[in-house]
Amino acid sequence: MNLNYMKEDAVTQLRENMMSNVNYYKSGEDWVDSYLKDTAKMENWLLESRISYQIVELKTDGSNNKVSKTDAENAKRIHKSLKTLTPAQAVDPRIWTYLTHVVYREYMAVRWLSRAETARGTLQRYFASTNRELIRNGIARLWWYGYLTYDATRDEPYELTDFLLSNQNIAQALLERKLGDNKQWLINMLDIVFKYKNDYPEIMISNNIKELAKYINYSGGVTVLDCLSKDATESFFLKWVQKKGFKKKEVLVI
Repeated sequence: MNLNYMKEDAVTQLRENMMSNVNYYKSGEDWVDSYLKDTAKMENWLLESRISYQIVELKTDGSNNKVSKTDAENAKRIHKSLKTLTPAQAVDPRIWTYLTHVVYREYMAVRWLSRAETARGTLQRYFASTNRELIRNGIARLWWYGYLTYDATRDEPYELTDFLLSNQNIAQALLERKLGDNKQWLINMLDIVFKYKNDYPEIMISNNIKELAKYINYSGGVTVLDCLSKDATESFFLKWVQKKGFKKKEVLVI
C-alpha cells in the first residue's frame, strides 16, 4: 500500500491543541479523524504519497523509560517496512505525524504515555518539525536508527543497529548531537567502537561515551570527519583511547 501523510494545517491543529487532547493520546484509540473533521472542520486532512510501505507490529515492554529493550527490534521492523523511503523524504514531519497519530497510535501510547502525568515534551514525540524532533519522534527515530546503521556488507545487516541501541548513551552521543548525518562515517565509527569494546571495556562506561562525543564535537571543528577513511577514523578513535589512558584488557591464556 502507499503511505499517507497529513496536510500541514492538520499537523498545526494537532500540535497547537495537544495538551487539550492528552486523554485522547493516552487512550491509544482512533480519535484523530473524527477530531479533525468534527472539531477542526477539516473534511480532507490526508494526502496519499507514492511511497510504498507495510504496517508492522511493534513490540512494547510496557515502559516509557528512556531505555527500551524493544527499540532495536522495532527500528529494524520500521526500517524494513519503509525501505523505499529516502532521507530527503524522511525529514517531512507530515509523514511522521500521521504514523504516530494514526498507524502506530497504540504503540505510542504504551511506549511513551504509560505514566499518570504526561508532559508537553512527551507529547512532542508525536511531531517532527525540526531535526532534533526527528530523532525524538516516536516512529521517525526508529526509522533513522535503522537507516543510519543498516550495513548490507555485513553478515547481519542490522548488527550495528543492535549495538547502537544496546547503550542509549551511544545513540544520544552519535545521533542527538547531529553527528549521525553521514551514514558511512557513523557505520565506520560504530564498527570501530564495536571492535574495541571488549579490548577496552572502559569505553562503554556512560561518562566515557559522553567524553567520546565531546572529543568528536571538538575535533569536528578542525577536521572534516565524514571525509575520513575507515583506517583514518580508527586512528582518530585510538588516539582518543590513548589520550584517555584506557588499559587494554589482558587475555588469559590457558
